[in-house]
Amino acid sequence: MVNFFYLDKDPKLCAQYYCDKHVNKILIEILQILSQIHHNFEKKTPPYKKSSLISETLAPYVWASSSINNYKYCLSLAEELLKEYKFRFEKDEHKCEKVILWFKNNFPKSIKKKNKTKIKFTNNVKVYGEYFDDITAFRYVYVDFKCKSDKWTKRGKPSWFDSLSKKSELEKKKLKDKILENVKVKLPELSKKHNLKVRRFHSFLRICYDNLFNDKWDRKIKEMTNMFDPKKPLINQLGLGHLMKVYEISNELFDLKKLEKLNNLSLKYRNKLVK
Repeated sequence: MVNFFYLDKDPKLCAQYYCDKHVNKILIEILQILSQIHHNFEKKTPPYKKSSLISETLAPYVWASSSINNYKYCLSLAEELLKEYKFRFEKDEHKCEKVILWFKNNFPKSIKKKNKTKIKFTNNVKVYGEYFDDITAFRYVYVDFKCKSDKWTKRGKPSWFDSLSKKSELEKKKLKDKILENVKVKLPELSKKHNLKVRRFHSFLRICYDNLFNDKWDRKIKEMTNMFDPKKPLINQLGLGHLMKVYEISNELFDLKKLEKLNNLSLKYRNKLVK
């Protein structure tokens, strides 16, 4: 997926916080996003070809094209990532230098809105945006999924990385315990008391997972191979934002009307809803 991570409002700091594997990768992907904007809305042909990987609904593309200051932030981040690439890997040049210069000389005229807007999250991590401010949300995504075993050559880990990682692990354990207590003990007791159709704890988890992803969960995670392994228990792979959402959904299931509604949504995602 073509993407970038909003780790700080200052593009220079944001670039410095990127782990090694992302410095060059995200630099290229930002320039692909900016090229796509020019392909779709401008007359001059940008340096990169139009990409089939960037849909008109892709969150980073939508955000970058929403205002000129969003666009400028992306371009500044690309420029700072170029500097990081040279600094960390002791390089004197990069083929992207001319590309960045082209964008600096060809700001899109089609983008009318000026002010920077709220960042947009890709669908796989948008739940983080429900519980944290933008920067904190992206930092939690970073420690949960993106740079657990990477390095920051000549920089060292960001000052916030280990503390957030530790906090995330502690909170995830607490949430998993609470979720399992709900779906294994409390909700089955409720089901028995009211003689409900939904009884087994796996069924309650299925409702939570399907409504987390707004789809049949075991089908959806196969599209996210960089985050989840379908052969392993999902609850042990979910990030902090995901578990917060699952716990919230599990608590909603104690309301019988919401339980029926959310179960029907789950069955609908699975084409099993009896009309």
